[in-house]
Amino acid sequence: MEKPVLKVKRREKVGKAEAKRLRKKGFIPAILYGAHIKEGIPLQFESSQLSILSSSLHKGDRIITLHFTDGKEEKREAIVKDAQYNWRKGEVEHIDFYEIKLGEKITTEVPLRILGEEAVSKKGGVIEQMVREVEVECLPENIPPYIDVDLTDFEVGDSLKVKDLKAPPGVKITTHPEEIVLSVISPISEEELEELEEEKAVEAEEVEVVEKGKKGEVKKEEESEKKKEKE
Repeated sequence: MEKPVLKVKRREKVGKAEAKRLRKKGFIPAILYGAHIKEGIPLQFESSQLSILSSSLHKGDRIITLHFTDGKEEKREAIVKDAQYNWRKGEVEHIDFYEIKLGEKITTEVPLRILGEEAVSKKGGVIEQMVREVEVECLPENIPPYIDVDLTDFEVGDSLKVKDLKAPPGVKITTHPEEIVLSVISPISEEELEELEEEKAVEAEEVEVVEKGKKGEVKKEEESEKKKEKE
């Protein structure tokens, strides 16, 4: 399968003001770094090319070919390591690329794909997910688009840890093995929810009473000290 290609240029200027100027002109600021790069290389590419990234990631293609179009023609392979978003505007503001070398292992994050949700729902369970992606170590060409988590046989009260995940051949999961990925719990009824809210309200009132009592004691001590000084 042919890797997606992104046309990029090196940035001569860096900084927030420059990045803002680029975005106004329809460009996305980015940076390329990696084990074989001493200093990160500031980049920019046209925002119209974002569809190439989103399409490739959606298909499970993690490796992107960066085609440098400024001056000497050059191509480097990389993965998207991080992306910064402006959620208010719904825009991508910055991309971090990590250069890869085929044959050299890298560490990256892979999302989890949950299967069997309907089976859990039929059993009266609710999925409480704590981990949505895990860190893996593998060759770039072996990076999976996701790791499947099949909950078909799960019962209410069951939980899943990282060590229970099944990684594809050639992929090692490096996230702490004892970390809980998800649990199947019973849904909270409206009555139970009201009880919890009432308990919280009572606890808050108790704390407030204690705090007032402490303040009263401190005030009495201060008045007593002043009285002693006068005597």
